[in-house]
Amino acid sequence: MKDDIVSLEHYFDRIFYLRSYPDVAESGIDPLEHYCTAGWREGRNPSIAFDTQFYLQRNPDIAEAGINPLHHYVFAGRHEGRKVIPPLREMRACVQNAFRAKLDMGQGPAIPAEGVLSAERLSDRLKAGFLDGPVILSVSHDDYREHVGGVQKLISVEQTACADLSWNYLHLSPSCPRLGLANHVPGLPVALSVRLNGEKLGNVTPKSLIEAFVRARPKDQPVHAVVHHFMGHAPEDIADIVEAIGYDRIIVWTHDFFTLCSGIQLLRNDAVYCRAPAPDSTACGICSHGEDRPAFLARIGAFFSRFTPCVMAPSEAALAIWLKHSSFPHSAALARPLGRLLLSDSRIPFETGGTGRPIRIAFLGQRAYPKGWSVFQTLALRFKNDPRYEFHHLGLAHSVPAAGHIVHTPVNIARDGGDAMIRAVVARSIDVVINWSLWPETFCYAAYEALAGGAFLLAPDGEGNVPALLRGTASEQGLLLDSENELTTLLSTGKLSDVLKLSNRRRGCLLAQEGSIAWCRDQLADDMTNRSEIRLEVQDD
Repeated sequence: MKDDIVSLEHYFDRIFYLRSYPDVAESGIDPLEHYCTAGWREGRNPSIAFDTQFYLQRNPDIAEAGINPLHHYVFAGRHEGRKVIPPLREMRACVQNAFRAKLDMGQGPAIPAEGVLSAERLSDRLKAGFLDGPVILSVSHDDYREHVGGVQKLISVEQTACADLSWNYLHLSPSCPRLGLANHVPGLPVALSVRLNGEKLGNVTPKSLIEAFVRARPKDQPVHAVVHHFMGHAPEDIADIVEAIGYDRIIVWTHDFFTLCSGIQLLRNDAVYCRAPAPDSTACGICSHGEDRPAFLARIGAFFSRFTPCVMAPSEAALAIWLKHSSFPHSAALARPLGRLLLSDSRIPFETGGTGRPIRIAFLGQRAYPKGWSVFQTLALRFKNDPRYEFHHLGLAHSVPAAGHIVHTPVNIARDGGDAMIRAVVARSIDVVINWSLWPETFCYAAYEALAGGAFLLAPDGEGNVPALLRGTASEQGLLLDSENELTTLLSTGKLSDVLKLSNRRRGCLLAQEGSIAWCRDQLADDMTNRSEIRLEVQDD
């Protein structure tokens, strides 16, 4: 038995097993011994690259014989060509989850457990919190103080910018966040969570919000509506609110492609980039987001037709894609980058060859399929025993398993600060970051953070802001590749080392931009100038 266990060591990932099954770690039992005696019977996996249940289901003879599947594979199965993981495992999981999410989506709006405020109570809280200044009415898909992401990051920046100007930032999000648009159910409105200048006021119905705002709004101050995201909302409710409060300007952001499809990344069945085909196309007919897309677009289109808003995108690349696939009426279309990359003049020398240290290759951010996590992990597994390379993940795991040899450094921007990822890239001396997103990123903080940390960026060529970034500002600090095969070849041939020697890697910082606020401020200044000029003309007459 002990000799067999020793033979299995090469195929068993101790770190993975202990991370995946903390009860085993707490028990103090040797993880490989646990798997061989009990773990496989309980359906536990010995590594990220071996699926116990799949192997037994695929080979019922092994299951019926009560044989340890890993033992069978090592001593017989691998010589017989037996598979150890489902084909296209991650992609299949995405497709299944996409359809499951569609089925699980509730028909009516959910009601928050804590209830909703009356118009009177909300009015009192608004009066107590309002500053004597303009109001930004901001709308997004979740509470930016409780969730982390690119949209939430920008909203936090906008709130800070408003505070510096003594403006008000009134933020609305669904009290019960959900995928897609909320259904418009008579008598059951979508409850909204309200924050004023960062402070949570409570939940409220659209009707009560309108009544409260009309009573409490700062006198003679403009109101600018900024829709960052429609997800989880009934766009009809948002339209009624915007119209009733008397807006001066209205902006709709395209942080992703939710205004084109409920699949925010334009991934067919959340797995493959679709390039936004016509709603009546065959491609939409086989997608979990396709059946409802005509009705979805009609609801979004009605909002645009009602207001003809100014459209803002986080990059020129994102704006180009939106304009190509959208026919919604709009008054203007502007690219407003979320950040500006500033790099120093000092070049980072490539030292790994001289020191004997392996090239450190990292993945930044969330371990998510659309972000290219499976591509990175597959690469890490392929070169697991290659002394030339060392693989890292910087970010939060969110219970997504990873191979044990991938060094994990937790990075929480909400807790550690906006530049936490950049500092982590520097601290870990990361040489290369792989950013293999499966969709055209509209901005991609991770790419900017990699570059600001001094890493060399590898990404697939195509649409989106990351390829645009590597063709422009960071052309000497990254490389665009045509395929995953080309990425693999870059490592297997050792050419990655040559590329790094010739690269011009520099460190720097990502300077946050003010999003909608700077634009609204400039528009107000122009309005005041125009009014002054008109008054002077009247006086001259």
